[in-house]
Amino acid sequence: MYVWICISEYGAATFGRNGVVPSYALFAVPDSIADDLAYYIDVKFFVRTRKQSGLIFFVGSNASVAGSNQTFFTIEFSQAGVVSRLKLGGEIETNVLPGFVADGVQHFVRVTRNHSLLLIQLDDTSEVYTVNCSMPLVADLIYVGGMPLKNTHRRREARDTYSAPSEQFSGTLQGIQLNVLRLQLFPVNSTDEDGSPPPSVELPVDSFGVDEGEQSDDMCRLLQPCTNNATCQTEFYNEYRLLLTSCVVVFIT
Repeated sequence: MYVWICISEYGAATFGRNGVVPSYALFAVPDSIADDLAYYIDVKFFVRTRKQSGLIFFVGSNASVAGSNQTFFTIEFSQAGVVSRLKLGGEIETNVLPGFVADGVQHFVRVTRNHSLLLIQLDDTSEVYTVNCSMPLVADLIYVGGMPLKNTHRRREARDTYSAPSEQFSGTLQGIQLNVLRLQLFPVNSTDEDGSPPPSVELPVDSFGVDEGEQSDDMCRLLQPCTNNATCQTEFYNEYRLLLTSCVVVFIT
């Protein structure tokens, strides 16, 4: 069983709600952790989704850098499971931990790169892989939940990630932490319940299509499943219920 002791309230955020594209948050990389990210990255979060695809996390050099020189580290979902990609100037290394997350239940994900070792964890399951450590990761920026659509084709050629516009992540993320840094999508209280200061908090420098809290899609509007005068009610998370009109049969003798 995974254990992550949380005293602070980690606010949730919803990405790709009602099919919005793009949906993402952009963070700057603070100087306090930039050097550490060169060889050590520890990302953990809770996720809830019904879609087994999309980019969850990206840290790396700016997209304006030529593809052959760009470095990056990603966490993604695919039909195969939880995917991590690492590019350090040469070929892209792809590692996959098989697992299913698109069930509407909250899951815990952790991906850690420590020099040549990579750990991918999904709830109680984890696997360790060997990765390249021949050169440092250059961390200029961080994307969470997706990326902007501009220069999408060039970006995919340079980074070879899963997230095309049709594969925007749709779901909720909560408690996103990078090393000692908390990536908070919306402002939170400045202290924990016991009065102690929380981990370092970083707010986005830019975001688009992100909703505060855990919010379902409007399934009734999107699917329009009602027939025969039925009433549709959206339920958490991304489910719906059809309420049929009751009928009373009267027998006359």
